[in-house]
Amino acid sequence: MSLPRDARRYLLAVGVQRLGTGFTLPFTLIMLHEVRGIALPTVGLLMAIPGVVGLATVPVGGVLIDRFGPRVVLFGCQLLIASGQLLLAFATTPAVALVALLLNGVGLGPSFPAGNALLARLVPEPSLVSRAYGVQFTVINAAIGVGTLVSSAVVDVHRAVTFEALFVSAAVASLLMALLLPAASRPVASERAAPSSYRLVWQDRVFRRVCFAGFLFAMTGYAALDSGLPAFARVEGSVPPSTIALAFTVNTVLIVSLQLPVVRWVRSWRRTRALALAASLWGLSWLLLGLAPSTPVVLLFAALFGLGEVFQSPAYSPLVNALSSEETRGRYNALSGAMFSVAFVLSPALSGVLIGNDLAWVWITGLVVGSVLTAVVLLSLRSQLTDEQDGLLSLTAPVPG
Repeated sequence: MSLPRDARRYLLAVGVQRLGTGFTLPFTLIMLHEVRGIALPTVGLLMAIPGVVGLATVPVGGVLIDRFGPRVVLFGCQLLIASGQLLLAFATTPAVALVALLLNGVGLGPSFPAGNALLARLVPEPSLVSRAYGVQFTVINAAIGVGTLVSSAVVDVHRAVTFEALFVSAAVASLLMALLLPAASRPVASERAAPSSYRLVWQDRVFRRVCFAGFLFAMTGYAALDSGLPAFARVEGSVPPSTIALAFTVNTVLIVSLQLPVVRWVRSWRRTRALALAASLWGLSWLLLGLAPSTPVVLLFAALFGLGEVFQSPAYSPLVNALSSEETRGRYNALSGAMFSVAFVLSPALSGVLIGNDLAWVWITGLVVGSVLTAVVLLSLRSQLTDEQDGLLSLTAPVPG
C-alpha cells in the first residue's frame, strides 16, 4: 500500500525546501564573517538567535496549529523563512543580519511541529504512519546532502554573488514549499470539542515521560553530534577536518540507503523497542569514539550513529502523534519539539565548556550514560501504552509496499 497522494505531495514539498537548506546550511557563518566582514564574536551571537527565538515561538505555534490547522501555520512559517533568507542574502551589517535571523527563527520554531502534525493528518492509516515518517527522514537527508554538494561546488569567498545566489535560491525553495503544500481537510469536530490547553496536555503522565525521553534523545543524539563531535574529534584525536566532513557524508549516505529497508523490517515492532535500540546504538557509538578518537573510529561512529537514526526517525514522531487527539496535536508536537530545541541551546555550551577545559571524558561519559538511561525510560513505557500507541496495529493492518 502506497502513501496517499497528498502525503507524497507534502514530501515533495519537504524535499524542495530542504534542498534550499542544504544550499546555505554550511555557509551562513562563513558568509557573514569572511564575505561581509562581520567580526566572528558578533557572528557567533547572531548564529544563536534562530535557536533561541525558535524555542520561544514553539508554544505559540502549538496553539496556532490546534486553532487554524498545521497547513496554515506551516505556510506562514515558510513565508517567514523565505523572507529571512532573502534578506540574509544581501545583509552587509550586523543589524540587517539580526533582522534576517530573527525572521528565520520565528519561522523555523513552529515549522517542525506543524510539519509533523500535518503529515500525521495526511496519513490516517496506522500501518503507513511509520513509513511516512521514515520516508520524510530519507527525503530530508537526501535533499540536504545534494544541496550541500551543489553549494560546495559553487561558493567562492572572493565572489559575494555566489553566496547571494545560494541564499536567494533557498528563499525560492521555501516559497515553493509553501505553494506545494496540500490542503489537509480538518477532521469533523464533535459537537462538544474537548478543551485544549498546555496544562491539560502536560497532565498526560505518559507524554511527560515521552518528552523526557525526547530531551535525552536530543542531548545524546543530534545536538551532541552537531556541536560536540567536531570539537571532540579535533581536540582529543587530532582528526583532520576533511575526515569530519567525510563522517557526515557517511552518515547521510547510510540513512538514505537503509531507512526504507529498516522501516519494512521493523513494521511489526513496538515503537518503544525501535527507540530503545536507537538509543543503545547511539550509546555504543559514543563509547567507541571515547575509547579511540581516531580517523577510522570517527567514520565507524558516523555509521553506527546513522544506523540508530534510521530506527529512531520512524518511531518517535508517530508515538507523539499517537498519544494526542486532533484537538491537541499541535500542542503535543510543540512540547515534544521544544525538548529538542532546549537541547540544541544547552548542548553547544555544555560540550564547549567540558571539551575546552580538558573534561572531554566527562562529556563522553555523560553521553553514554544518557543513552542507556534513554533506552531504560523507553522500555519502561511499554506497559503504559496501548498496542495502537506503541505501533502494533501494523501486525493486523495491510503491509506497506
